[in-house]
Amino acid sequence: MRVPPSDGPSLDLARIRRELPDLDADVPLRYRPIVDRLGTARTVLEIGRGEVGLAHLLGAPVVTCDVARAGSLAPEERFVLATGTSLPFRAASFDAVLAVDVLEHVPSDRRASLIREATRVSRGLVFLAGPLEGSASAEGRVRKALMALRGRTEPWLEEHRALRLPREAEVRGAIPDGWNVERVPNVNLNVWTGNRLLMGVVGRPARILPSLGPLLDRGRTYRVVFVLRRAGD
Repeated sequence: MRVPPSDGPSLDLARIRRELPDLDADVPLRYRPIVDRLGTARTVLEIGRGEVGLAHLLGAPVVTCDVARAGSLAPEERFVLATGTSLPFRAASFDAVLAVDVLEHVPSDRRASLIREATRVSRGLVFLAGPLEGSASAEGRVRKALMALRGRTEPWLEEHRALRLPREAEVRGAIPDGWNVERVPNVNLNVWTGNRLLMGVVGRPARILPSLGPLLDRGRTYRVVFVLRRAGD
């Protein structure tokens, strides 16, 4: 069953451009479908937030965790040093839990544990976003292009290749019973590829892309956002 986006927060792209002028355009693009569906969630946990996460983009309180200490915290961010496969929180501690571009950086034998932990600590809303195995060939082309154009690739692309991108059946199979799943395509594959080459070679963000929002989610996409809602909510 497809659940329509709920009223709630939205990304202030003007503020984001002002405060984070060099931010990769893919960052707000990957978070937009999540923000559109947060609805009235007041307590939010982000697993594996990396350098810039939801707290930076929303300018609102968010609890974040990662296996390495975060560099620059957002003003209202609370950071916890923790692994997503063993979260130090009680069951149903958060209205919403998200893991964005995280599963592909987790060994395949531990991905199910992260998904179960995300559902355990959520009261009823979970977002799992990232590339699936169908995007591996596009990543391979980007790696080759970067090597040819600048003599090196990106460490995160190498990690994707080493760990292999998740299969959709792998993700769905790890979701516990009692959750409804909405599948949301995110960022057209050609747009993603062009943006990666622009950032990798020129080092400048394509600032127009985040403003195009859902228009870029058409056709074959690089990423999928799985929206999990507890049955009955």
